[in-house]
Amino acid sequence: MENKIVSFHKFLEKTVYPEFPFNPPEIFPEFSSFDYMKINSGNKIYSAVRDLLVNFEFDKNNIGNENWNPFGDFVKEGQKILIKPNLVTHYHVKGKEGLLWSISNPSIIRVLIDYCIKAIGKSGKIIIGDTPVESCKFDELTETIGLKQLIKFYNESGYDNIELMDFRTYETTYYPNSNIETKELIGDPDGYTDIDLGNNSLFDELEKKKGPQNYYTLGDHTVNHENPRSKIEGLPNKYHKLNKHIYRIPNSVLTCDFVINVAKLKTHKFAGSTLLLKNIVGITQGKEFLPHRRPGTPEEGGDSFRDYPSAKYLFGIRMKKIFFKTLGNKLSLTAKKIYHLAIPEKLPHEKHSEPLWGDWHGNDTIWRSILDLNIILKYANKSGLNSVKQRNFLGIIDGVIGMDHEGPMQGLPVESNLIIASKQPVAGDILGSYLMGFNPMYIPVIANSRNIRKYEIDNINLNTDNISGNIPLNEAVSIFIPTKGWYDTLYNTFMDFKNFNK
Repeated sequence: MENKIVSFHKFLEKTVYPEFPFNPPEIFPEFSSFDYMKINSGNKIYSAVRDLLVNFEFDKNNIGNENWNPFGDFVKEGQKILIKPNLVTHYHVKGKEGLLWSISNPSIIRVLIDYCIKAIGKSGKIIIGDTPVESCKFDELTETIGLKQLIKFYNESGYDNIELMDFRTYETTYYPNSNIETKELIGDPDGYTDIDLGNNSLFDELEKKKGPQNYYTLGDHTVNHENPRSKIEGLPNKYHKLNKHIYRIPNSVLTCDFVINVAKLKTHKFAGSTLLLKNIVGITQGKEFLPHRRPGTPEEGGDSFRDYPSAKYLFGIRMKKIFFKTLGNKLSLTAKKIYHLAIPEKLPHEKHSEPLWGDWHGNDTIWRSILDLNIILKYANKSGLNSVKQRNFLGIIDGVIGMDHEGPMQGLPVESNLIIASKQPVAGDILGSYLMGFNPMYIPVIANSRNIRKYEIDNINLNTDNISGNIPLNEAVSIFIPTKGWYDTLYNTFMDFKNFNK
């Protein structure tokens, strides 16, 4: 199976995430000398992730004995590993249950940490880091899901080289009276480096064809996002213009030797889906470096709207916000829960004729940011962009419970019972999209990844010969409902993978 690029495991019955500390169902031979190992016989997740590594035949000659070290070809003792989960935010209207389908589950991270320890011992360093949305309460989130306790578990077991890191340098709190409070955060203790992609950026082609562009981001509070006709200069313009495209990257990312990207199987309003490629947006210091959309309609050179939303539609949105704001913090939260509880779990998807603020298939901005950051992840170090790969990569997609409808934060659960592993990010996204019932070539970030030449992200030819799975490929599909702005583009685009080649 050495030629396998992507491997997937489909649970044949409903599978639940185990509880902290996410112990394996048995003491596998490679961990026979690990004193902290205990058993949770019901943990099917651990075995599935391990099986995916076995399927790749990493360290083939030692599989099944105490010397098996599957990450040994990726990283050596004393080196640095980054595990990049999808943490997004601390809040979900369904409470802790909702986080099961919006967050990369720590039970998968547990498996990866154990094999990282096997590879680098106590002399290397393991960082679990992300840049969630600016309003995320990181400590609350990581404690709720058990990730914070997991790191403490390792530290108390003698592994003080494992660190949980919030890459943000500030956290924003929104109040019902429209006030905004910003709190400074420590961020990456090793600091940050500005990486300028210049004319290697995917935005360079746009600038050269259409002239200077105006970029908006969700983290820009100088823009009135509720006024669809506003075209004031966006905050990302400071970092993105012709021949200058800067992303501020944590040095802990730029100095790592091996990155394990742990994504979630979800739909996404801006990008269509959020899998391995999209998950890398969490290596930026803040959203101001990350163009999300351009104001206006395509006819005006923007991509925020297909057509400007009607006054009636905008009035309804504003009234809803005013309703929540006037109730105060606690009542507002209660009102939101009641509002969402009143909606059935699964509805026939209402077609949406008024996509708002870039959350539709015509978004021509976000895929460029995503691919830029994947180029940086593969080729950049603290000195800037290099011509050769700087670190090794492995991707894991958590689809035990996925998310469809209005992802990536407020969607609905899909018990897809899947875990995907990939040696290449584009290959993982192609398979992940297929297993969601989407044609991956209808998703711009995947389709456009094929056009990168100088700094390619993948160099694969993906077909059924290099995909490994425990059941036939077509039987592993779970049909996901796209977000409103992507419904017409992605729904019912399911394709036959048999003859598909990237």
